[in-house]
Parts: sequence; structure tokens; C-alpha cells
Amino acid sequence: MSDTEGIDQYGVLLYYKYAHIPNLDDLLSFYHSNCSQLSLLGRVRLSSRGVNVTVGGKLSCLESHIEALKAKDCVFEGTDFKLATCDEPLNDRVAEECGFTSLSIRIVEELVTLSSHPLLKSPEISNAGRHLSASEFHSSLQNADQKSQGNGLVLLDARNLYETRIGKFHAPNVETLDPQVRQYSDLSSWIDDNSEQLKGKHVLMYCTGGIRCEMASAYIKSKGAGFENVFQLFGGIQRYLEQFPDGGFFKGKNFVFDHRISVGSSDTNVLGTCLICHRSFDDYSSRCRCTYCRMLVLVCHNCQNEAALYVCELCQKQGKSIQSMQLIDTGELKTPLEGAELQNSSSNATLSPQMPKGDGKMSGPLESLESYACTGFGRTLPVLREEHRH
Repeated sequence: MSDTEGIDQYGVLLYYKYAHIPNLDDLLSFYHSNCSQLSLLGRVRLSSRGVNVTVGGKLSCLESHIEALKAKDCVFEGTDFKLATCDEPLNDRVAEECGFTSLSIRIVEELVTLSSHPLLKSPEISNAGRHLSASEFHSSLQNADQKSQGNGLVLLDARNLYETRIGKFHAPNVETLDPQVRQYSDLSSWIDDNSEQLKGKHVLMYCTGGIRCEMASAYIKSKGAGFENVFQLFGGIQRYLEQFPDGGFFKGKNFVFDHRISVGSSDTNVLGTCLICHRSFDDYSSRCRCTYCRMLVLVCHNCQNEAALYVCELCQKQGKSIQSMQLIDTGELKTPLEGAELQNSSSNATLSPQMPKGDGKMSGPLESLESYACTGFGRTLPVLREEHRH
């Protein structure tokens, strides 16, 4: 293959940068012009505190984008540009959910939302945990393996539950804390409720590409005495797997927020399991989601059914059940009855209802759950696009 052919391959570029942006409107105009000229698709989020970007396109165009950023402003000096070669999106549904069928550029208040409610003390990004390179992170786990109880070391996974279900770090004698949150904005509450597990410890944090650890590590350190020793994996799991292609201490696959869905190491062991039959399975390409909270769930090909509804493990723990939902004459889903006793559905995770037509007769399977009311959330939930995370 010639160099020209290689550089015209498709690729994905991920990067973020926390920095003061002196002229946000100017940067917005730059991204609109540059990304459009280079035919880049994906998500660009800008704020006065930095940028968070995931875009795809021809490798030559992505490299031109990087060079234009470096030439434009010293703000991007030292930015970790993660550029990976991959196939173009083949699944339109996945590409659309991940935002890879259009170019979305928006100005936002926060690059990532640490909390869904106002915090008593907002963290300063300048107080974020110290960066550890992939090799330093690996050495810390390796050395802890040789000492009893990890020498006060704990691993903190800053990702969502569905991500950790297909891959996570595991090191002997080192405790891994998995907050099991649906979304990143729930993490601060978990930290508040579990601060005693972090106090006085050496906390090693990790996420997909690093951005979620920046704010979360600063939030932990803002708690004061006993929370000084917080470290974060620079470049996230992505850079770690590049350094340790056999997986190292990371087991399974790294969930990514683009059409690739997940990226694995040379180790082919499957960490995830099917929600229904509990057999090994880690493929989210079917985009099966919980009926209640819309979180992604793993359902193997043998257990998938177009008419089936699924309840994630978090909703099961909260006592939510498919049996508590009703279908009404108009063909819309009705909220679970107020005051109804909800049964735990761990042994009956799916139900296959049919949608009534206007004449009251039953037709084919329920086609869409794009908007419905969910007890306990207090709002109408749409089908969620993947969070823009690294």
C-alpha cells in the first residue's frame, strides 16, 4: 500500500484541552470553517474553559485539522491528540447515535457535567490529580502487586456502569472501586457517599481518554485533608492499551463513544455477560437499552427479540419491573401505576408485548420507546445519545 493510500484511510480523532479560551466566538468560527472544509463529522464542544472533541474523517484531513489547531493558538500546546485508524461507520444506527452522521459544534457551560445538582464547592481544574503516564500507572499497580494489600492503593473507575461491564483494570491485592453510575453526573454523589473509601488512600483514577478524571480528581482533592494523593491515568485506557497491547492490567475491552463501540487488546477473553442468559458477551452494536433509564445493556444475539423490553441491573435493584408497565389504547406506554408494588425482575428480564392499533387490535411488536415517563426520574426521558466522553 502506498503512503497516499495509507493517509487516505478513515480515522477517528479524540482530544480535549482544559485552558482559558480568550475569544470563544473566534474559536467557534474556526471549528465551523475548518471542520466543514475538511469534511469532518462528529462532536465539538467548546466552553470558556476549553474544548472536548471527537471527530472522524480521512486521516489526511484529521492531520490537517491538528496542524491548523497548533498553528492557530498556543492554547493547544501540549494537547494529547489521539488519532486512530479504523473502518468507516457501517452501521447507520450506531453512527447516528454516536453523532457520526453530521457535524455538531456547540458552546456549552461545562465540557463534562460532574454533577446534575449545584455543588457546594466546585472543583478547580488546576487542582486535578497528578498525571501518570501509562508506564507509571502500570508500575504503580505492579509494585502494589508485590506488597500486602496494595500499600494503601485503590483504583477508581470514573466511567459508567455499562462501560465497566465489558472492561476494567484488575490488579492482585489492589481494590478496584466501581461506582456503578448510569452517567458521569452521578459520580460526584457517589464520591460524597463513599469518601471514607478514598480518605487516606493513594487513589489511582482512570477513564476512557482522561477528561472525566480531570474534574473528578479535582473534586476528590477539594475535600481537603486525607484526599491529597489522587492520581490519574494520562490519556486514559486508550493510551494504556497502546503502551501495553496485550492488555497489561486491563481486562476486556475499552468502550469508546464513537462508531467503533469498543477497542480491545490482543487478549481475546470476554469480560461481559448477557443480561438474560448470563453467558459471555460484550458486543453493544445491537444498541439494546433498558426500558426505564435507557442505559445500554448487553443482550446476546440468541436472546435478542425485536418485541422484547429489557430492565438493566440498576433498575432491577430499584425494584422496577416490565410487568408494572401498561399499554393503553392509543398505543403509548403508560407510566407504572402510582403506588404499585414493583417486583424485582432479575429472573424475568424481558417481556414481549404487542402494540395495540387504533382499533384496539394487537399489531406487531412495540417499535419505539423514544419518549416515555419513568417513575423515580421525574421527567420524560428520550432515547439517549451516547455521552460525549473520553
